[in-house]
Amino acid sequence: MNLLIKIVLANLLLIFISQTSAQDCSAKLKIISDVDEVSIYLNDEYAGSKGYFETDVELGIYTVKVFENSEKWNAKSFSDTIEVTDCSEITLNYFFDDDILLDTDPQNVYVFSKDSLLGYTPLYINQYFNSLLLEKPDYMSKEIKIDDINSAEKIKLDYIGKEIDGGFYGTTVFKLLVGTAIALGAATAYFKLEADNRFEEYKITGDPELLNQTDRLDVISGISFVALQINFGLIIYLFLSD
Repeated sequence: MNLLIKIVLANLLLIFISQTSAQDCSAKLKIISDVDEVSIYLNDEYAGSKGYFETDVELGIYTVKVFENSEKWNAKSFSDTIEVTDCSEITLNYFFDDDILLDTDPQNVYVFSKDSLLGYTPLYINQYFNSLLLEKPDYMSKEIKIDDINSAEKIKLDYIGKEIDGGFYGTTVFKLLVGTAIALGAATAYFKLEADNRFEEYKITGDPELLNQTDRLDVISGISFVALQINFGLIIYLFLSD
């Protein structure tokens, strides 16, 4: 057998040995959670129920699902897809209780993880998420990292909608009309009380001058009352036309 044939056979042998070793290769998969009781599924098959789980897996693609064993209405779960390409160790960490408060200015902001809506602020977020998208109508969208969240501070969104002025309530005219209405109401009540007092004295003394004073005060009170009605009518008209 010449040298060339020996080299070819040796290479073929090496290739066969490497392929055989690759087929026999398995990776160590570790799943660690911060709670003791969980349900773990690999490719939709039940695998274990402890917070620390490890097993050997062959090369390939696996779906990993971890469910919190809890009777809480908001019990959590995680789902991952991993690809085992070599014999190295793979460790997956899942945190069920490690939540942080996400609050924003303004509140009631949509919180997205990729295409999934998680809820509305203020909202407790698990640190399992790497990044989040905040959205609210009339406000600029904002992408944040988990490390950006500080429970003591609100994340501010920039307002990009149309500015809304105070309307009729914020005008000087409205303030003047309200002030005038208060003054006219007080004047109407004052002159009416004075007229009643003069009339009571007239009934006792019969003095005609007191009767004249009563009539004048009633007229003044009536004029103030009419002015008050006009004032209120103007306020209602400007409010409805705003």
